Amino acid sequence: MRSLGYTVGYTVAVLIMCLAAGAWAASANGVTVRSNSLQIQEKTGDILFEGEVEVRMAEMVLTCDLLNVKADAADPSKILSGEASGSVVMTRGKDMAESQKAVFDLETGNLELTGLPRLTREETTIEAEKIVYSIAKGTASFSGPVRAFFKAPGD
Repeated sequence: MRSLGYTVGYTVAVLIMCLAAGAWAASANGVTVRSNSLQIQEKTGDILFEGEVEVRMAEMVLTCDLLNVKADAADPSKILSGEASGSVVMTRGKDMAESQKAVFDLETGNLELTGLPRLTREETTIEAEKIVYSIAKGTASFSGPVRAFFKAPGD
């Protein structure tokens, strides 16, 4: 279970670090954000990607209906927080995190998945009402009714 949490957490951390570095579409790291529309509010620091949102960096992919990112109004390259909503799916290799909502806060270093969140790695699946991942601590907590399925060796 620790391995699954670490890998999914790493995927999320990579995404957050890319956003925090201001690595949008034409960055040297090869991060691409695509959507049907983009709105930027310079005065408030709000950046809104809407409709078939896809964020790609190497083998990491985030898809959702809406990605709302809050940047520092004085320094737009500094991302403070964000929220992905609507059919949120994060994948990296064989690891996948799914939910209806993913909220990240770079000040606390937490990522919270709600709305039927599920972590999957190959034949292992963990579902909960809420999943909170601490980037700094490298820990995940699962609350509400929790269901974990582990394939037995030799199955």
